[in-house]
Amino acid sequence: MNFNALPTVSFTPTPDSFPFESKQLSLADKVRVQLGCESDVAPSPSNGIFPKGPLSLSTPHAEVWIQGKQILIRDRSSVHGTYVNGIRIQQQTLLQDGDVVTLGQQLSRSSASNTPDCQLKPIEASVTIVGV
Repeated sequence: MNFNALPTVSFTPTPDSFPFESKQLSLADKVRVQLGCESDVAPSPSNGIFPKGPLSLSTPHAEVWIQGKQILIRDRSSVHGTYVNGIRIQQQTLLQDGDVVTLGQQLSRSSASNTPDCQLKPIEASVTIVGV
């Protein structure tokens, strides 16, 4: 058993999410991991960057970090909000194993839009916490 392993938080897409590869983020003390989309950073399973596509996802959108033995998340003043278990968060919020995090919100289609349906979906993920 590796006692030096960092705590991790995993984000696994729900069926209602914009499609993305599951993420497993290692959380080091005093380091905040940005969640969102970036033009100059490629998404990967080990970072907080999601693929370009969801129209309600901001750059940056939210951040997650460890404080003591708690995993916290906060919105970064995104336009469409960050939600934990369906409740829009306005300040740092405790994440627990089994929570559902939503970055952005489901958007409505305008009559003149050719936007693919998946781009109207938010990032929605089940949370798994290990090592805390």
